Amino acid sequence: MDRLFLHHPVGHDQLQSCCNIHTYANGNLQIREFELETMKAWIVRKYGKPDEMILGQTAMPKLGEGQEDRADTLVKIDAAGLNFADEIAIAGKYQDRIKPPFVPGNELAGTVVETIPGSRFSPGDKVACQVRSGAFAQYCGVASDRLMAIGDLPAPVAAALPVSYTTAHVALFEKGNLRGGDTVLIHAAAGGLGIAATQLAKAAGARIIATAGDEDKRRIAKENGADHVIDYRQPDWSERVRALAPDGVDMIMDPVGGETSEQSLRLLAWEGRLLVCGFAGGAIQALKANYILVKSASVHGVYWSFDRSPEAIRTIQQRLVDQCARGEIRPVIRDVYPMDELVPAMEALRSRGTVGKVVIAM
Repeated sequence: MDRLFLHHPVGHDQLQSCCNIHTYANGNLQIREFELETMKAWIVRKYGKPDEMILGQTAMPKLGEGQEDRADTLVKIDAAGLNFADEIAIAGKYQDRIKPPFVPGNELAGTVVETIPGSRFSPGDKVACQVRSGAFAQYCGVASDRLMAIGDLPAPVAAALPVSYTTAHVALFEKGNLRGGDTVLIHAAAGGLGIAATQLAKAAGARIIATAGDEDKRRIAKENGADHVIDYRQPDWSERVRALAPDGVDMIMDPVGGETSEQSLRLLAWEGRLLVCGFAGGAIQALKANYILVKSASVHGVYWSFDRSPEAIRTIQQRLVDQCARGEIRPVIRDVYPMDELVPAMEALRSRGTVGKVVIAM
């Protein structure tokens, strides 16, 4: 989804009075918007609920100034991905707590507008990345090692890759050791992570059993590669899975948690793998170790960190961009909200009223 920008003609003197001018390689004059002192951003002043945030002006990021992870590239954000973790971070309950005040959001795509020596990019480059915070703003300062070149991918599409698709790849291939012919059960298969996992597993030759809610979501799961789709709202959903896989499933992607996790554990095949990807259902289930023991099964927590494995994550993410460019994977983006409507977007995601990846257009 491309955004439309209207450029109104202004005189040269007007340009000089409001900001400096930067000339790109193609010779076109561009306003150096990064000369502005402030930018529009969502700000968490104290831990709490999304509707307690404020939308206002805050200082522009400064490159290379006093940061542990030194930012050498300024990105004008065109689109930001929305994740369940954003609301957890706003509440101060995320494992990587950020002290207020801060700008939330950890997934973005946009255009490089400024660099300092050491950056791998140049003004005008299209990029995307995962950041610790700062995506729900007009600009973000980023260490260029974190950025992936996205070429001609639309920003809303690219904004879906750094978290959801990276998490799905790490879960399936790094943790789950997915092999062609494996039977994979994917919960919440019409969500951003679920669709990413379905597309990646299908491309690898897996047989996919998916769970989703209403008819529309089940249709979307099917369209994105699921071989069988089950309504998780039905009390016998686990029996329906068992009927499709009498010997059990080889792998389970579980971003839901709660009762779903325990029932899923019972569905594993011999040496099956349960991949714990989150707790969108709200409850953290205590798993019974005897089920794990008697099936020689394994449970893997899926949590990756760019800082801990920069080379590996960078390789995975660039591979995802390449797969997307070739059409092997494609984020489903139905719900796009303007920046001013971030809070309603979070409410829709929380209530499971969305499909695919939710994107905030900046």
